[in-house]
Amino acid sequence: MPLTVRHLLVECPSLTELRHRYFYRDSGRNNGVYYISKVLGPACLAQGHDVFRFLGEAGLLPEL
Repeated sequence: MPLTVRHLLVECPSLTELRHRYFYRDSGRNNGVYYISKVLGPACLAQGHDVFRFLGEAGLLPEL
């Protein structure tokens, strides 16, 4: 599988638990469906946003 932004933030099965923890705390609301437009909305540009914590815990920040 190619390592695309969409794959890492929305599709990668090995990162599902982290997605639930950082992006969708209320998992009943989204039924486990992730949308890149929600993950990378305007708020994601703020320092300390969950996308940065997600990438850090996934070990991906040093690779960027």
